[in-house]
Amino acid sequence: MSRMTALDFCTEVRLHLGGETTETLSDNQILRWVNRSYIELCSLYDFEELETSASITTVSGTTEYAVPSTGAGDVLTVNSVIDTTNKFTLRPWSGDQYDDATQGDSANITGQPVFWHWSGVGANTDSYTVRQMTFFPTPDGAYTLTVSYRKKPTELVLTPTPTSPVILEPFDDVIVLKASSKGWRALGDDDKSYKATLSAAASEKIALASAGQASSAPYYIHSVIGSALR
Repeated sequence: MSRMTALDFCTEVRLHLGGETTETLSDNQILRWVNRSYIELCSLYDFEELETSASITTVSGTTEYAVPSTGAGDVLTVNSVIDTTNKFTLRPWSGDQYDDATQGDSANITGQPVFWHWSGVGANTDSYTVRQMTFFPTPDGAYTLTVSYRKKPTELVLTPTPTSPVILEPFDDVIVLKASSKGWRALGDDDKSYKATLSAAASEKIALASAGQASSAPYYIHSVIGSALR
């Protein structure tokens, strides 16, 4: 049996929604629910198929950098930021912590970067967004920083050739049921939406067991002292 394609997902979700015709429910609308469900799963779990990295070379006196990515705005979760120049792992912290540390005077606090935090997005020519990362202290020279992250999956498309998910096949049913739940909610049937959500949760447990994934892996802000004591 081959992998399900975008067309297979649309066909199966349509069946779950009572066989709505294309006049009342287009394939493109169903595909939007499928892709949203696909991205939700990829945001929850550490699928190795989506792991990648990018390199940032700092410039003296510049504290904020756009994260290079294979597609604009495709960073879902950062796994690590490593200063490969000094073999040092930067620690994540919050914008509030950054503000407390700099007191509005980041230009005079320079040195080897030790912390990083998300500091916004920047528009590019494709009207997507690229996430911006700020380092502290403000770099006092050129440091090579490797950002390892989980990327957003490429959305499934119907044309010119229907595409398939890159994540493990047992999750196909989860995508179908999650998309069906969204469809029933849009059609105004909250009871069927809820039942589809329960079915998706049960299917997700089976998929996780078969994939060897024990639980979701959210990203946590760590304590520097706590990490050192572990």
